[in-house]
Amino acid sequence: MKFQIGDKVKFLNQSGGGVVSRIASPSLVYVNIEDGFEIPTATSDLIKMEITGKAASFFEEDFNVSAPVRQHPEKNTEPEYEESYGVSSLPGSLKRSANPEGIYLAWAPHDQKWLITGNIDLFVVNYSNLELLYNIFQKKDKNRLCGLDYGSIPAYSKALVASFSREEVEAHSEGHLQILFHTDETQAPYLPLNAGFKINPVRFVKEDNYREYAFFPGKAFIYLVSEIKSLKIVGQEVMAEKYGEEIPQVEAKQVLPESFISKHKTAHREAIVDLHIEAMVVDHARLKPEEIRDLQLAYFSRCLEAAIQENYYKVTFIHGVGNGILKNFLRDKLKEYRSVYFQAAPMAKFGIGAIDVMITHERGIE
Repeated sequence: MKFQIGDKVKFLNQSGGGVVSRIASPSLVYVNIEDGFEIPTATSDLIKMEITGKAASFFEEDFNVSAPVRQHPEKNTEPEYEESYGVSSLPGSLKRSANPEGIYLAWAPHDQKWLITGNIDLFVVNYSNLELLYNIFQKKDKNRLCGLDYGSIPAYSKALVASFSREEVEAHSEGHLQILFHTDETQAPYLPLNAGFKINPVRFVKEDNYREYAFFPGKAFIYLVSEIKSLKIVGQEVMAEKYGEEIPQVEAKQVLPESFISKHKTAHREAIVDLHIEAMVVDHARLKPEEIRDLQLAYFSRCLEAAIQENYYKVTFIHGVGNGILKNFLRDKLKEYRSVYFQAAPMAKFGIGAIDVMITHERGIE
């Protein structure tokens, strides 16, 4: 779905919504919410709200957000990518993430369609309620590091520390990160964090290594530096020294995103997804039929794509009986995939309102 500045939107997988304030790329936009924050959000996680009829009253009642007003027309006609070479907030869906709160490194391709081409951005990600002071180094040669960037990152935010070409990947795949932690009130402060990272450059040319995360916009190659719950506090260092124990250095490691299909998992590589609107949206009474269908189809697509990526072999989608429109939409969509075949789900268990999708893992869409 294509969005424009000023479009009123609703978050697909969480409550709330806002107004599109910036277009970062075809797959990423910024949404102003009623709290005054601007949240970068993947377009696949949004649904456009119509501004006439019942949908307009539904939207205005829930979200008191004004569309942005441009004082002067933009002369630059080049497509925008994320402009903030600095600090920006994490997506609003971060509270849904199954990944642990902590400090991460993220390598994000500029081109979110062709992931192994074009430039790459390197971010330090603060997925925690602490404030950070960071200092990041990159490997210069066998015996030397050189300073890459330093600064501060507020809670639940990320800092862009480098933007580089594919030819420079190797220089940005090994280095060291130092972190100081700040909070307004604590019983004992955290010890500074020192973490090395080293990634085989070959991994940056494998498309499957770039994945979607609830706490990061778009697809990225992400490493966990340290979970917050694993950090040492001052008192622990004193006790370790007293008893002659070593305080370990932290080594960054790759982290996998939460699976979109995992909450529907019922057995090994199997899931059941209920597409009834009341199972997805709490307040759905004022939604138009076409808006409900858009939500159902978007949710269906996200679940199916996640199931294919996570090597599931069967997903049962409960579409209900109704007038058969949703059932036909699903069947038409499934015919686009080479990697699946489908059949009616067992009547004894689901009646006539469900479909079994079997995944063969032949990649691609026709």
